[in-house]
Amino acid sequence: MSHEKVIYISMKSELIKSSCPNSQAMSSVSRNKDPRIPRKLALQKDVERLKKKLKHEENIHKALERALSRPLGALPRLPPYLPPYTLGLVAEVAVLEEEIRRLEEMVLHCRKDLNQEAVNMSSSKKKIEHSLGNNANPNENSKFGNTTIRSTTTLPDDRQGKEIQSCTLSFKSSKQSICKGPTTKVSIKKVPIDDKSLHKRSEPPKKKPQELRNPRLQETPQEDESPNIISENILKCLTSILLRMSKLPYRPLKSKKCIEGTEFLDPYGILEFGKRDIGPYKQLAASNIEAESFNPTRTAKSLFLLHRLKILLRKLASVNIENLNHQEKLAFWINIYNSCMMNAFIENGIQKSPEKVVELMQKATINIGGNLLNATTIEQCILRLPYHWKYLNTKQITLLKEVKNHETTLRRTYGLELSEPLVSFALSRGTWSSPAVRVYTAANVEKELELAKREYLQAAVGISTSKCVIPKMLDWYLLDFAKDLESLLDWICLQLPNEQGKEAIMFLEKRKTQPFSQFVKIMPYEFRFRYLLYT
Repeated sequence: MSHEKVIYISMKSELIKSSCPNSQAMSSVSRNKDPRIPRKLALQKDVERLKKKLKHEENIHKALERALSRPLGALPRLPPYLPPYTLGLVAEVAVLEEEIRRLEEMVLHCRKDLNQEAVNMSSSKKKIEHSLGNNANPNENSKFGNTTIRSTTTLPDDRQGKEIQSCTLSFKSSKQSICKGPTTKVSIKKVPIDDKSLHKRSEPPKKKPQELRNPRLQETPQEDESPNIISENILKCLTSILLRMSKLPYRPLKSKKCIEGTEFLDPYGILEFGKRDIGPYKQLAASNIEAESFNPTRTAKSLFLLHRLKILLRKLASVNIENLNHQEKLAFWINIYNSCMMNAFIENGIQKSPEKVVELMQKATINIGGNLLNATTIEQCILRLPYHWKYLNTKQITLLKEVKNHETTLRRTYGLELSEPLVSFALSRGTWSSPAVRVYTAANVEKELELAKREYLQAAVGISTSKCVIPKMLDWYLLDFAKDLESLLDWICLQLPNEQGKEAIMFLEKRKTQPFSQFVKIMPYEFRFRYLLYT
């Protein structure tokens, strides 16, 4: 048995040895034909494809998040790689958001109107009964009498903080001036009002019995006596006076051909960053008034216009603006503000420092319906947006509370129904950095403001290979147009003409990874005297 076992073991070992080469060959063949290798390559390709798709989706998500989280009033800037369907939806969302905001403001305004109408109807009945019984003087209907309204002031240095500090200083100084009496004499507020003529204008005509029973029926003012026509005529008159007081002969700009070889082709000095078309501003050379050419004592050629100005100011002193709608108020106050500043320069001369310019804004007073308002009051309390409390620190809020009640009264009495940030492109302080002055009409004020915005940005924003130049005014009022500097630059790109807008977008896309301080330059505000006039 042991011998057979030995033979069996030896045969088994020989069989194993003989089978080893075949098994090694089969294993090598199986490795060469392993089906997992192409599968692995296919999976790797899928991973790369999914990574690219993920990156694309992340870019779309960032673009949509940026577009939908923008502040109200700022238009979204979307990249071209978004699907057309998505672009359409985002545009519809932006329109709906603005419409909702507008409707909410209209609802609030309608509620106020309903309450005010009820109060007015009851008070009007009492006034009519009282006037019929006692023959009351119509001039007693003035809401404020001869109250003088002092204003806050704005020192344009660093947005709201500087404005609020100067507001408080002006508010305190106005209290002292009330106690000591007026210290500054400005002819615009010394215009005498003829009591007889005023009584004739304000004397109510004989009304029919039906009109007496209905207090809401009012006499329609003549066209040349309406507040808007008066404000337009005052600004036109002052513009003509300024041109006659300058060395340049008075000549309306009839030709659209630009004047070659003059520095006025570049009113804000941006062509040094790259030559391009700055739009209609290059045509204002003929109506450009600077300190060297302006002489307020040169009145010989303006006697008739100065006399006409007094007549117009007398009309303005007895005008009633409480029944104006939003567009009429907007055009009226823009014209009145620019008229205030022009008349202040005529009466007080050119100011040599920024502080003097701010003081002049307080002196630039005008009588509107028996109430004295100055340029600072009109700008900050009537035309400008309310202060953004959430962007102020504790110290600024404390300073603001001192003038809050004063501003609230002015806004409630004279303020606009809806906020309008575009007034920044219409108000001129008579400085080098101010926008051009034009007459605004109630019928077209919104189109005129849109045009003023685009023309100013085309002339004041510069793009070079390494810099994006924006005016200081946009930095001051940034929160009126965007939430931060990045979204402000996006907004500016949308306002520029097609070619310049595309150039600006490409410039920002190339530098989106760089800090703004490396490629954004803010042009300092120049307080030197200058007027650019649309004649």
